[in-house]
Order: sequence, then structure tokens, then C-alpha cells
Amino acid sequence: MAKNFDWKATQPGRWERDVDEIEEFYTSLAKFFAGTGRVFFAMTGFISLSVPVESGSSLQETETKVEKALAKAWVRLRYDHPTIASRVQYNVAESKYQKVYETFSDTNSEDNWVKETFRIVEERVSGLDWCNSDPPVPDFPTLFLVKPPSTDEGVFHADLVLRSHHDIIDGMGTLLLFNNLFTHAAQAYETPEGTTPMFGDEYKNLSPPLRVAAGLAATLEPELENTMKDVLEYNAAMSKGVEVASPPFNKANAIPGKHQRVAITLSAETTSKLQVKCRSLGLSVTHAYHAAIALAVRDLQERKDTERSVRYISYCLINERHHCNDPYGTSAHPASVYHSVSGRGLSVDLAVPATGSTLARSSKDEFIPIAQHMRDYYIAIRNNTDHIKLVPSYWAMKILPRPKDDPPAIPPRNETPSASISSMGVLDNVIRHRYGSFSVDSPWVTGEEMGSGLGLFLDTWKGRLTLSAAYNDAWHGKDEVLGVLGMCNDIVLGALGVE
Repeated sequence: MAKNFDWKATQPGRWERDVDEIEEFYTSLAKFFAGTGRVFFAMTGFISLSVPVESGSSLQETETKVEKALAKAWVRLRYDHPTIASRVQYNVAESKYQKVYETFSDTNSEDNWVKETFRIVEERVSGLDWCNSDPPVPDFPTLFLVKPPSTDEGVFHADLVLRSHHDIIDGMGTLLLFNNLFTHAAQAYETPEGTTPMFGDEYKNLSPPLRVAAGLAATLEPELENTMKDVLEYNAAMSKGVEVASPPFNKANAIPGKHQRVAITLSAETTSKLQVKCRSLGLSVTHAYHAAIALAVRDLQERKDTERSVRYISYCLINERHHCNDPYGTSAHPASVYHSVSGRGLSVDLAVPATGSTLARSSKDEFIPIAQHMRDYYIAIRNNTDHIKLVPSYWAMKILPRPKDDPPAIPPRNETPSASISSMGVLDNVIRHRYGSFSVDSPWVTGEEMGSGLGLFLDTWKGRLTLSAAYNDAWHGKDEVLGVLGMCNDIVLGALGVE
């Protein structure tokens, strides 16, 4: 059955389109793990905000004014980017998933939508603690305003958290959405009496899937089918006849628990020295940290009587908005899933020393070749003009079959999980530090980790590099994961001689 990716009005006020491979992958994964009561790879977007209390006003009045401005900005975003009010549903009659959007009506009013999707967290708690407390993933993308337990009478502080299914928005899209949100919030704060959009024609702003945004062909060219075959054979051979190096995990638990995030931030001085050193070696910071992850996983392996070889296997995630036709690659379409995963796997063979041997954790001689190998891997993908054409096929390989039971049985854990890295880049290029009366800080995004592996994230904000990790508390502990992040920092800084 041919896919129809164009938004079509199927009844008054309702639009539908088919999902593409990347959207279906995230939908199928969430459905497959629905028995956990959680949503695999659900997006969490986080950003702190502060607004000074104006002369003659009170903290409570400022708080109320901020809430109203954010709610008004959220409505504006619904008009500009209506896909934030869409969801993926299964069409039983046609046996396929579809993305569905419905405009406001008597039974689905603007007020009801705001109440449902812009929520004030009543408990006084830090935003990070709230994010680590198993927060809900509503059916529609939802903003949560989280207020800290302590207050500053002169400034209103809060954390804003977006929770969404990953088949609606991705990490970079979340950051773009925050930028647009605070642009509108600043205007609404200064002019509370400003007009609101008239809904009814917002469907014209609905975002297409990556296939349409990037103008990808419906079928692969014959030579690319051969490329796909080669990639599959290569990936299958990577783990055969070798010991795969995986981060150790708690084998006492069979099913996933709560998703967690921890992070370590370097000083601006150390970050600057690291960037200079990497550039002098022809490396990016991402290349360096991906090499460090491989070495850290190696260092965590069990020692045995004799030295042995293990293989670190991974991949990379790629933001594909630069491949999209205007305006889809811009902030005009943040509520979209426009990224890819590398097709050909990444592997590094490493030696695990024998029991009693000393690890040369900061050895530049070992580190540099691995970092260069990472660089070559990333560059090969970037320079491969066929990669974007293959992206739908890469995602199609990963789509899970729709379970017969609802909810389905919880899948078995992965016994050889990976430690991956997602590089978000320089966040200051996407989000400003100030929007009118709003100052913002500490933006980050992560995907809900239901697996037994570790998902590391790398970004820079205000000149400081942050290495963070998403993990599931059924299999990993906070101190353990912070230890892994510390190892990665020690490996990079030690090998490159950065103090």
C-alpha cells in the first residue's frame, strides 16, 4: 500500500497523513514497551527561566504574569506549529499508523487544550528532580512549569519541561521550539492585552515527514539497494566471533524502572582549552568524547588472567535539517522528526589488560588513533551524498511489528547494550540567553531510556561543555553513571594534556 504523506482533511476540522519510517519506528518502539507503563524514548526538553520582579509589583504577581505569558505563547505556538497538537493513532481499518491533527471545536476548545497541555506542577521541587521522578508522558506534547522549593523575593525562578512522544518531535526540534516559545512569551509579557491568533487555517503550517521535507524518492535506486545489502552484511559481521564490550549493568532486574539523567559540566576555561587542543589535532570535541566512551567501556570490562581483545560497537545520530528544503529545515518547523541514524555501524577493537596490569587511561598514543578513527567515521557519513537517500531504509530496518496483545508482554532486556553519544552542539546558536524580561539557562534534551545501555549527550552552553547521560535505574545507579562521565572527562583531558 502506497504511503500518503500529504496532510488531508478527512472530516471538518480533522487532518490526517501517513507516518514515515522514522516516525513509525518511534511509535512502534513505544508500543512494544507499553507494558512498562512508560514511553520508550519519550522526549524531555528542559530549560530554566527567571524574571525580575518589577518595582511596585510582588513575586506572586510576577509569577502569575509569567504563567499567563507562557500560556499565551503556547497558544501562539499551536497556531504556528500545529503539529505540537497532533498525535499518532493506529487506523485499524487500513492497518497502519497515521498522524492526526484536529483544530479547536466546541468539544475541543482552546481553553481545554491549554488546561490539558500547559500544566503547573503544584509540588515545590527542582526541575531536574521532577524530571527524574517518573513524570507522565501525556498523549499530546505538554509543557510543565516546575517551581523550586526556595524563593527569591526579587526574581521569579522556574523550570520549564516539555514532555512529548518522540514520533512528534526530536531533540533539536525541542530546542528550536523553546526559542520560538520564549520569543512569543517575551512579547506576551510586555503586552498582555495583545491579540491571539484566529484558528481555522493553521493546518497550512502542519509539518510533513522527513521524506517530504527532504524531497526523498519513494523507492531506492537499484545501486542503493546494493548499498543497503552491503551495510546489512557489514553490520551483521561486526559482532560475530568477537566479545562485544558493553557497559556493565545490574543483572538482578529483568524489567525497566525509571529513566534518569545526570550531568557533569566543565569550566569555561577547561572547555576553551579542550576546544583549542581538539582543533589543533583536526578533531571535534564529539570525536574526542566518542573515543573516550569507547575507552571507558573497555576500562569497565572484567579483567581475566590474560589480555584479550574486545570490540566496542556503536553508531551516531545526525540532525538532517540541513538536508530539508525551505522552510522545513528552519525554526518554522520545530515539531518534526528530522534526524537519522548512521547505517554502517562503528566498531573499535580494544585490548582489555590482564588482571593486575596497569591501565594507561590517559595514554595519548592510544587515544589519538581512536579519536581519528571516530573522525573518519563521522566525516565519511557527512560526505556521503547517498546517506540521506538511505535514511528511510535505515529506519525501516528498525521498525518493530505491532504487538498482538495490548498491552504487550515486556520485551527481554538487551544483554549487550551500547554506550552511545548524541552531540547537540553549541546550544547558544539555537537559544538566546535573554528574551525581553526572560533570562533562560541550562537547556537540555534527552530521550526516555528504557534499555540497559547508556545514552550520553554532549553540548556547550555559555562556553561550558556538559557531558550528560540518560539511563534506567533498574540497571544503573547515579554514582555509577557519574563515575562513567568522570572517566570520559579524565580520558579526554588526560590524553590531550588539558589541565
